[in-house]
Amino acid sequence: MRTLPVVALAGAALALAAPAAVADPQGRSTLQETIQVQGGYGNGPYHPLQRGRGEPYTVRTTLAPARRQRLKQRTSLAFFGQLTDPQIADEMSPARVELLDPAGGAVSASWRPQEALGLQTFDAIVRNVNRNRVSAVKQGDGRRARLGFAITTGDLPDNTQRNETQWMVRVLDGGRVDPFSGKPITAANDCPGATPAQTAKLNADIAARRYTGIQDYDDYPGAGADRQAGFWDPDSAPAGGAYASFPRYPGLMERAQRPFTAEGLRVPWYSSRGNHDGLVQGNAPASSALFRGIATGCLKIYPSSAFDPARLAGRSGSEVFAEIGSPLFIGGLLAGAAQTPPDPDRALVSKPEYKRLQGRADDRHGFGWTDPAELRASDGTALYYSYAPRRGLRLISLDTVAEGGGSEGNLDDPQYRWLARTLRAAAARDELVIVYGHHTLETLTNRTPDEAAGCTDPDGPGCDGDPRRSTPLHLGVSGPKSIRDLLLSQPHVIAFVNGHTHHNGVRAFKRGGHGFWQVNTAAHIDFPQQSRELELMDNRDGTLSLFGTILDTAAPIAPPKPGAAAGFSDVQLGSLARTLAANDPQTREVTGGGGPGRRSDRNVELLIRDPR
Repeated sequence: MRTLPVVALAGAALALAAPAAVADPQGRSTLQETIQVQGGYGNGPYHPLQRGRGEPYTVRTTLAPARRQRLKQRTSLAFFGQLTDPQIADEMSPARVELLDPAGGAVSASWRPQEALGLQTFDAIVRNVNRNRVSAVKQGDGRRARLGFAITTGDLPDNTQRNETQWMVRVLDGGRVDPFSGKPITAANDCPGATPAQTAKLNADIAARRYTGIQDYDDYPGAGADRQAGFWDPDSAPAGGAYASFPRYPGLMERAQRPFTAEGLRVPWYSSRGNHDGLVQGNAPASSALFRGIATGCLKIYPSSAFDPARLAGRSGSEVFAEIGSPLFIGGLLAGAAQTPPDPDRALVSKPEYKRLQGRADDRHGFGWTDPAELRASDGTALYYSYAPRRGLRLISLDTVAEGGGSEGNLDDPQYRWLARTLRAAAARDELVIVYGHHTLETLTNRTPDEAAGCTDPDGPGCDGDPRRSTPLHLGVSGPKSIRDLLLSQPHVIAFVNGHTHHNGVRAFKRGGHGFWQVNTAAHIDFPQQSRELELMDNRDGTLSLFGTILDTAAPIAPPKPGAAAGFSDVQLGSLARTLAANDPQTREVTGGGGPGRRSDRNVELLIRDPR
């Protein structure tokens, strides 16, 4: 982990208070204005943000030429939004492993300074999509399309918990959202071993809606300054380390727990799963009874002198979770754990429950379109589907989660064979095809079979409930039957839209005279906290254009000044979340080298030959 230099708090506060081109992104796209980090992204001490110039579309012609007459004759075929990777976190959950975060590398996303503000950020994302429902691109006759629907490309909850899943659905559907977790201790929701005095304190904390967790040094005072320095407590400054230059916002963690009313998307939305939707912290199968018990229980593991995260430096995510998933290792940490309010709503969810929690709106937010034959064959666990939002266009949602564990993805053989059949049928109907899912082709590298989950109960969290054999597994760009080769074998496939990497990236895949565009969009949890709108145009000259337009959240660029957070509005929490994300010292690690990506990865016009 790169360490930020220590600067005086007063200097940081003055920098934050500077009147640096305050602007409100609500209702605007990055065609009109952008948000820049003063002094350079991910570089140096705590930096404020400032307004930057808008970025016009970059026209990319790898797959087809750009003919000038297209501007006067193009028509819109579909205009839709993409939301991805908000990683809504129950930041007080005992199932989190934040103590690993200072090791960096593969575990650098175990904790983020802005994660408690994830719900307010997600709501601000939704609000700006709602205010950009008219296309920025004119058709040949001067009209502009209206947004038809939105897709989500995974990692909506962070830790496959029931309450996280319920929160993300409520933000997207609209309504009252209560970010607080922890329920009163009763006979039905007990805290084994707690004394009457401890029980009274925990229940008092719940009644007062007090934050309990890693961002309150008072919750682990015996850990030592070196362990506390790996985290940011907005109430008090650490003795040193990466967060010493961060400003103070006393009471911020309690303010983050207040209920608010989410606006909700004003168009239908359709869901797909990511590794954090289905795996503990996006890495480990939720099949372990130990993980399930920890999640709903009242023991939380904090940093301590007994565990040095540096011992995990340089290890892969799979290696780390294989070690910490052992009962012996966790048992040793739990022996020194502190008590936290328990909550049955933190239960880890199975695949069928994940689908049920999506509700009944919008064809169960896409899962209602799952092929009945695939549902029967999978014992109800298939979560991939296809649909036609308009005649001549088919969208296909993939489930790329590796049930056997690991943050990277794959397609098991039954889903691969279904995808091949679905693509052939779309070609026979002369339909254009857009595929979407969580992982990029380059991150579909997981060779662990689903059977490694260790259980087969269809309703069991983390289980491989599909009775069909998962192997041979199909990877993104390698192996005899890769997903790239399958998509390239069908000229009607024009795009693959995804998330996972937490940065903006666009890449052409080509074979002979045809190919498709991979469109990867930055995460809502990490800087720059953006979404993307996509519009498919028929240029009526033998080519198609796929426009990608980046939106910032609706929160103002300037965050609130350092000071007591009790009076902050939800909009101000969204602004603060963005600034914290930009200054996270691990931001380049958790965003694959840089969330914004290159300019040619953001606002784009992607040309492709019309295969029809």
